[in-house]
Amino acid sequence: MVSSSIKYIFLSISFICFSSFSFGQSYPLYKKLSSIAVLDQDSLFADSIWGKNILSQIEMRVSILATENRSIEKILEDEELALTEKRKLISNLEFDVLSFEFDAKVKKIRLEQAKKQSDINIFLNQKRKLFFEKITPILTIFIDELGVEVLLNKDTVALASSGSDITKAAILKINEKLR
Repeated sequence: MVSSSIKYIFLSISFICFSSFSFGQSYPLYKKLSSIAVLDQDSLFADSIWGKNILSQIEMRVSILATENRSIEKILEDEELALTEKRKLISNLEFDVLSFEFDAKVKKIRLEQAKKQSDINIFLNQKRKLFFEKITPILTIFIDELGVEVLLNKDTVALASSGSDITKAAILKINEKLR
């Protein structure tokens, strides 16, 4: 009787273990539903060859504008000093007229220089937009190759594993495809 009880318990345990094991093997309860990756869009632009070329152009334009601004500033400072010296030699009315003209000239120059800065910003934004338009098909193929279903900007993700960031690999792919 003890022997048949042990057999019964052994068979029951075996049946439970093996049936659970085979059930777990044959019919997985959970399947990986999606693959999510993150991408740093700023780095994608700034660290790609195409983006570096654009940023180099921007840097050159900003440098030229800064040099121009310093030159204009020096000229205006000299004019202001000369106007201050003239003040001692001319009537208040004459000085007011010259002062008004000088202020108008300064405002006009500020607007012109601000427009140049705005043009640089517009150029950068247009080139960034064009960059992302050009890389969208490249990234689409790349994430398909990786099996990624969702791609998020790194700035919108609170926490992610380091393996989910595909920025460097994407930059290599972009540099290979985008010239």
